[in-house]
Order: sequence, then C-alpha cells, then structure tokens
Amino acid sequence: MVVLNRIYTRTGDSGDTALGNGVRVAKHSLRVGAYGTVDEVNATLGIARLHA
Repeated sequence: MVVLNRIYTRTGDSGDTALGNGVRVAKHSLRVGAYGTVDEVNATLGIARLHA
C-alpha cells in the first residue's frame, strides 16, 4: 500500500492548476470541471461493469 504523507507542488494555491500540456487555468474553469465530470462517469461505468 502506498502512503502519501506529504504532497507538494511548490506552486502554492493561487486558484489555478496545470493541464497536461503545461497550460495553467483556473480551478473553477469549465474545462477542469468537465475533466472531473468525465472522471466520475468513467468511475461509475467501471463500477457498473464490475457488477454486470
């Protein structure tokens, strides 16, 4: 089991996050929200598939 005691990004929390291509966007942007929604749908589909 992996134990994560400390997680650092060294950039602080200025309300933005980095995308995979390095571009920084606001955490409340539609794009970041859409990534979260897709991730939740993918997890739900995985659970449904497990129980099918």
